[in-house]
Amino acid sequence: MQLPMRQIFQEMMAEKLRLGLTIFAVAWATFCIASMLAVGEGIRIGVLKIAQNGNGNLIYLTGGMATVEYGVFYRGKSFTLKAEDAEVVQALPEVKRVAPTARWNGPITLGNRTSWQDPLAVTSEFSKMTNLAPLIGGRWLNPLDQQQRRKVIVLGYSLATDLFNSADDLNWFSPVTLQVNPVGKKVRIGQEEFTVIGVLEKNSARIEQGDQINYSSFVPLATWQRFHTNGDISGINVEPQAKAERVKLAKTIRQVIARKHGASVNDEQVVQVDDRFIKQKSMQQFLIGLQSFLGIIGFVTLAVAGVGIANVMYATVTRTAKDIGVRMAVGATPLAIRLHYLIQSLITMMMGGVLGLSVTYSLAHVISSIRFEDNAFYEQLGRPVPQLSWAVVAIVIVSLVVIGVISAWLPAHRAAKISPLEALQSE
Repeated sequence: MQLPMRQIFQEMMAEKLRLGLTIFAVAWATFCIASMLAVGEGIRIGVLKIAQNGNGNLIYLTGGMATVEYGVFYRGKSFTLKAEDAEVVQALPEVKRVAPTARWNGPITLGNRTSWQDPLAVTSEFSKMTNLAPLIGGRWLNPLDQQQRRKVIVLGYSLATDLFNSADDLNWFSPVTLQVNPVGKKVRIGQEEFTVIGVLEKNSARIEQGDQINYSSFVPLATWQRFHTNGDISGINVEPQAKAERVKLAKTIRQVIARKHGASVNDEQVVQVDDRFIKQKSMQQFLIGLQSFLGIIGFVTLAVAGVGIANVMYATVTRTAKDIGVRMAVGATPLAIRLHYLIQSLITMMMGGVLGLSVTYSLAHVISSIRFEDNAFYEQLGRPVPQLSWAVVAIVIVSLVVIGVISAWLPAHRAAKISPLEALQSE
């Protein structure tokens, strides 16, 4: 069975105005669905990137409060973690590495400028677990800093600008850029003087209990212990092995720590265990729902364009009724007639779809080249840009095909039902 492609194009050209308006409508609808899906994909990737940075993939332990009377523990008694608890957790086979942390009670000062977040005492492993990267020219804490209990500090990018940029550089309406290199300069924590050894790259992720990395600062845990002998740590970050059962591991960690300190292993409040990775699943479901909602809006717009295609098909069937009769009289089957108009509809959808996708791709490329740095909302979303991924393109193509087939089916079915006698007698 051969399809008369030449005749298909001749019929399309006979309806130039309607065809042109329909192609424009399809292009607009394709742009709507593709751009909405691309925006949703960009937001999803950006938010997940932020969520997976910092402690987004870690299990975070903090002390809690006993709710079960057991041993020396009574209801309401508070519990705090000790540095040696990290060694107990590290011994578990499903744990890859741990990083205990502690708060240095006291802000960083430089002249009359003060940080609003207290420094965090960490081990050298902490940066690998949280994807922290220093700017070129600086470095992260190393094992020698820990061993020699050096008074060194690493600053978050925004904190460094707040402390070291001159007053003339502080402008709420322009991008904040670090104007000087703080490496080698001195700051104070309380009465102690610390040397800046590095500044972190901009990072909108969070660590610990919601601390912004850009405003955080880090000192060696061993140095903190030097000034806080037998002090309680604030938390333990745990990175599980890749194939670990995280829910089971979290429960095991709670029980191991509780047993070590003589608390009830059935008390779920004495040790607070927060798996940030599991929380990401809820976020992913929300983001997929958002992307689906945007896609549905675009699909409805595309369906409206499909009505225009159906109208063009009906007009074509009415105008070419005689030609249909002639073709059927010389042996054309109803299937061939249906395919004739289905192909015509799909060609129209393809022309509009290619135009719409081209505009979407061009716009996404332009948007990705625009710099939105230091916009707080944009940074919190992970610097998203529209992502016209292959998955988005595939969804758009499937949508175009489905709408094209549905739009042409009734006109094509009507054409196939025309009898040769009825068609030849029509005006």
